[in-house]
Amino acid sequence: MREYSTIRDAIKSLGATVAEEHLQPEFFGSAYCIFNANQSSQFRLVWDGKEGYGFLQSAISPEQWKDISPHVSGVSNLQAPKLLELLSIAKALINDTTTA
Repeated sequence: MREYSTIRDAIKSLGATVAEEHLQPEFFGSAYCIFNANQSSQFRLVWDGKEGYGFLQSAISPEQWKDISPHVSGVSNLQAPKLLELLSIAKALINDTTTA
């Protein structure tokens, strides 16, 4: 779950606020964190503990989510291209400069 925490904290450092977080150690260390993107939308970071990767999803409705970023693993290198792409998408959502 260290990689999940690294990605979550990087998104928080961009100015995102956490609305909800669910850690599921009983499911291979899976987790997700819902962030407020702006006053009217949310996005979430999903971590698949079994497969060892994370990705972002945007809210389509309260019960539906759409994948919007690459799958990212091996985040010990904070300059990894896929991680930078994921963070760029998160930053755009936080600043409301894109629609997903």
